[in-house]
Amino acid sequence: MNVSSWLTAAKTKLDPVDAELIILNILHDEIDRPWLVSHNDYILSESEQQRADEDLNRRMAGEPLAYIRGYKYFYGRKFLVDNSVLIPRPETEDLIDFVLGLKPQKILDVGTGSGCIAVTLALELPQAKVVASDIHQPTVAIKNAEQLNARVDFVVSDLMDDINGNFDVIVANLPYVDKNWDWIDDSLKFEPDEALYADDGGLYLIKKLILQIKGRTKYLILEADTSQHPDIIKFAKGCGLELVHDRRFAICFRY
Repeated sequence: MNVSSWLTAAKTKLDPVDAELIILNILHDEIDRPWLVSHNDYILSESEQQRADEDLNRRMAGEPLAYIRGYKYFYGRKFLVDNSVLIPRPETEDLIDFVLGLKPQKILDVGTGSGCIAVTLALELPQAKVVASDIHQPTVAIKNAEQLNARVDFVVSDLMDDINGNFDVIVANLPYVDKNWDWIDDSLKFEPDEALYADDGGLYLIKKLILQIKGRTKYLILEADTSQHPDIIKFAKGCGLELVHDRRFAICFRY
């Protein structure tokens, strides 16, 4: 079977763009539709067709393309991902913009996951010291730092429990999804629960971090759903923090 025939069949079952991305990932590893058009008569090997069919079935079952392809772009860079980490999302780029505006010299990324925040900040602010923590060994994040040549110090820690020193900025995209929300996307079932869900309406870990950081940082930048911002702002102000910015999914506080 050639590429054209495989795509024709696949596009009857799946979004045409998704089908093209699946076959490109196997043959070319880049989003390059002109390449695909110019190679539409390429004959798939048995192993290539088998993998294409398997990936097609995975996508039809709802699995995110990022896990199927093994990567996702974030802030213009290609980050490796697997189903042990949350998929980087465009809204998280707002956190990067907030941090860059502060020009910090020492940064802590709490709950680093794929490392997309820490690695991006290390590359955008090469003079800054960037520390990234996770409750488990951040294997995927370490791989991303290595492949993108970013200088990041990784630490295994439950929030601030094993973090030493103070920081200009602490940034965190912690689990904040409430399992009781009735609008949760079905695709989230493929991502790790530990990286998504938190008790107390999704705010348990965010509140716990706020309680731990007093005297440890000048600024705290968090990601949360917009519906949670009023409760987070009220709690943070009660802990002595001052609201600096509140935009889309990102909230910035300072002491």
